[in-house]
Amino acid sequence: MLRLRWLAGLFVAALSASLIAEGATAREKVGGQLVVYSAPGISALLEPLVEPFARHTRDKFGVAVKVDIVTRSVPVVWATLQTEWPNPSGDVYFLYAEHISEGIRRGYLQPLRPHYSDADWARFDPEAMRALDADGYAAPFILTAIVLAVQDSLPEDAVTGWGDLSGDALKGRFTFDSAMSVGAGYSAVAAAALVQGSDWRDWFKDGAFDEAAARPTLELMRRWAGNALTMTHGSGTIRPLLARGEALVSAWWWANTMQEIRKGLPLRIVYPKEGTVTAVQPGPVVTSVTKNPVAAIEWVKFVHSDFAAQVSRKLGYMARIPLVGEDPPPEWKEFVARAKQMPIDGFRAAVLDPAYNEAFIDAYRRIVIQDQ
Repeated sequence: MLRLRWLAGLFVAALSASLIAEGATAREKVGGQLVVYSAPGISALLEPLVEPFARHTRDKFGVAVKVDIVTRSVPVVWATLQTEWPNPSGDVYFLYAEHISEGIRRGYLQPLRPHYSDADWARFDPEAMRALDADGYAAPFILTAIVLAVQDSLPEDAVTGWGDLSGDALKGRFTFDSAMSVGAGYSAVAAAALVQGSDWRDWFKDGAFDEAAARPTLELMRRWAGNALTMTHGSGTIRPLLARGEALVSAWWWANTMQEIRKGLPLRIVYPKEGTVTAVQPGPVVTSVTKNPVAAIEWVKFVHSDFAAQVSRKLGYMARIPLVGEDPPPEWKEFVARAKQMPIDGFRAAVLDPAYNEAFIDAYRRIVIQDQ
């Protein structure tokens, strides 16, 4: 199927590929405007690249391309692309992997691989590439990982893994995200499946969600919810509870936790003994109908470049996946050394698939929230 998807996208790339082959450095081949749809957390990385990119394109193409970054949540961006098609207002989009798969099927996107040399494409982390499985339409950009952010005041052996969230020691003093509110809530479900020893692949079969197979995991999450201080709704609700000391432990993104530790919040990271659930977030993708294809591809390459990596490091953004041959920051080296990574890219794709999502959310609401 991947081969079919690749072939289906080749005709989409023909125009932009031919432009490059015929001499894409000519001024008339590059437009002066590029619209990029981005997510809130990503835009902070992109804004510092706008002016350097204009200088880069002026030197390379003779045209200083102005990048207009439009910041929206990823689900809103995806909905906007679908609504506006076949005349989308954007040229480049940041989407989740499951959106990219659907976008490929619908012909919304063009593959990036034909625009990279073998050597340059090989610089993307091989394991992240396999986890992303974007068929050459996107490259890995960010690794999301859920860890346990633990107050330094707790003894070292007080919290060692996800299983501790059910214990009396943390009753009313820990938080985790609700899957009813934010995507991180799905990662919490995957973590509970690790504790339960449940294979989530058994939950999603033949276009139907098997509630009976998922119920033991969701019932464990119900016990977590009953034992928690609260179910949170993203970083904006997690940080204040940790900062005020109301939460002793929170399931939180590794990169966010590390940033807060850098800022002086008295926390430590516990990499759960059962495993640290991770997922690869793709970098920018280019529409098949962009009116500025050369600049769009150049922007993608610029976002993935060594220069962008340096900017990311200066900003203290640690979730970006290092390129092969890059010397990663110490925090990344620590993560790789200490985290027992459990990729859940397939789980996210399944649980967010329209064929399963409505039934899953209904079961989550009844079992975890309503205790039915």
